[in-house]
Amino acid sequence: MSTQVISDADTALGHLERLTDELRSRGWSVEVAAPADRWPCALVADPRTPAAEENVIAARERSGDAWSYFYGWGERIAPCADPAAAADALGRVLAARGGN
Repeated sequence: MSTQVISDADTALGHLERLTDELRSRGWSVEVAAPADRWPCALVADPRTPAAEENVIAARERSGDAWSYFYGWGERIAPCADPAAAADALGRVLAARGGN
């Protein structure tokens, strides 16, 4: 009998893939990177604001076992259990940034 160990990086990648599916269904471009020596991240861009893009990671919350999406600068976006809410929040931030 074999045992499969799933690392936190693998879990993070799975959450990013769910966010990627949500964003791509909305027409966004997403590039996911999961190099062996770094934490997985996604570079996301809304086609309505092509000059604005954002790095996103999925990480465990400081307290408890819950996971959330975070902006590249460390601010929490939304729980990983709700990729649609994360996509909505990303859209608002990128729209505000793209309008400047």
